[in-house]
Amino acid sequence: MSEQVRVGIIGLGRSGWNIHAAGLRDLTDQFRVVAVADPLPERQQEAANDFGATTYAEPEQLIADEQVELVVVATPSFTHVPLALAALAAGKHVVIEKPMAQSVEEIDQLTAAAEQAGRMVTCFQNNRFEPSFLKIREIIDSGRIGEVVLVRRAIHRFARRADWQTLRAKGGGELPNTVSHFLDQLLLLVGDSPVSVFADLRRTVSAGDAEDHVKLVLRPEKGPLVEVESSAAIAYPQDHWLIAGTAGGITGSMSELKVRWFDPAALPELEADPNTPEGRKYGYTETIDWQEETIEVPPPAQRTQNYYRTIYATLREGADLFVTPASVRRQIGVIAEARNQTGFH
Repeated sequence: MSEQVRVGIIGLGRSGWNIHAAGLRDLTDQFRVVAVADPLPERQQEAANDFGATTYAEPEQLIADEQVELVVVATPSFTHVPLALAALAAGKHVVIEKPMAQSVEEIDQLTAAAEQAGRMVTCFQNNRFEPSFLKIREIIDSGRIGEVVLVRRAIHRFARRADWQTLRAKGGGELPNTVSHFLDQLLLLVGDSPVSVFADLRRTVSAGDAEDHVKLVLRPEKGPLVEVESSAAIAYPQDHWLIAGTAGGITGSMSELKVRWFDPAALPELEADPNTPEGRKYGYTETIDWQEETIEVPPPAQRTQNYYRTIYATLREGADLFVTPASVRRQIGVIAEARNQTGFH
C-alpha cells in the first residue's frame, strides 16, 4: 500500500472545514491531514481534536512545515494566488479552491511556478463529479437526443447576502464563487471550440458591491449555444437544466432528470412546399412517437472524495492530472471577459 499523502489545509471556514476536511476524513487510507492554519483558536482546536493535526495561526507557518506534502488553499478568493505561489516555492503540491485565480495571467504564473518547482497545482472543481452533470454527458454522448443545439444551466434562488463574497475587494461575486462550478461543467460539454461571450452582471438584492445576478451566453464556433443564469434575485426558480437537441431534450434538477426523444429514422423526409397551404392551415400536423424516461439522480455525496481520489492517483500512481490549469484557464478567461464587458472588476 502506498504512503498516505500528507495534507495541510489553509483556512477552516465553510469550504476548508465542511468540504475539504470532511471529504479527506473519509479517505484516511490515502490522505492524512497533518497541519491546518486558521486565525481562530477554536477552529484550530477543532482540527487538533479531529485529526491530531499541528495547528498554526498563519499560512506561512503551515507552508514552512516539512511534514506537509500537499497544501489545500481554502481561503478567501483574493488570497488564492499568493498563497499558492508561496506553497509551490516551498516545494509543496497545491490544490486551490475555486476560483483558481482572478486572470489568465495569474493562471499562467501558477503553471510556470509549478513547472519550475516540479510540483502539481490544480483547482478544486469537484462538480465535475456532480451526478446530474455526469448523467447528462452520458445521455448526450449516447446520441439519443440528436445534435445538441442549446444547453441552459440555471441556479435560481432569492437570497440576500451580506458576507465577504459580496465584496469585490475580497474576490467576491456570484461569477467566481458560484458560476465557476457550472461554467466549468458547460465548457466541458462544449469541448475545445473557441467561444464568444455575452455577459450581464448586476448587483440586485445583496449587500456590498459585487454582482449577485449573472447571465452568460456562450456562442462556440462549433457546438450548442450555452446559457448560464445564476442569480440571488429569482422568486420563481426554474429547472436547473434545459437541453434541446434535434431528436429530443432533457430537463430537470440535480436530483431528477426527464429525457424525451424519438427515432428520426422513423419519420419521413421533409420537403418544403412553396404553395399556399390548403385550408389556410400551416404545418405541425406530424405525429411524433416520443419516448420518455424519468431518471432519479443520486445525491452528490462523493464529489469531494472522488476529486481527491484523482489527486492521490496523480501523486502516488502517476496518473494524469484530472483538473489541469489549462482547462481552468479557459473558464477564468470567460469570467474576465464578462467582467470587462460589464465593468464589474
